[in-house]
Amino acid sequence: MPVQINEIIIRAVVNPAPANNSNSSQPSQAGSKVAEYEAIQKVLEIIKEKQER
Repeated sequence: MPVQINEIIIRAVVNPAPANNSNSSQPSQAGSKVAEYEAIQKVLEIIKEKQER
């Protein structure tokens, strides 16, 4: 009699970025944070508009 297993377990290990970044990368990270914040705000506005309909 065949046996069928309908379950799968996936494990992942995520390593954080190395902590020895130079100070020259700080301005680019700050700019990306601002862009990320603006994108999140736009998404939240769109969701709010759809809920009001």
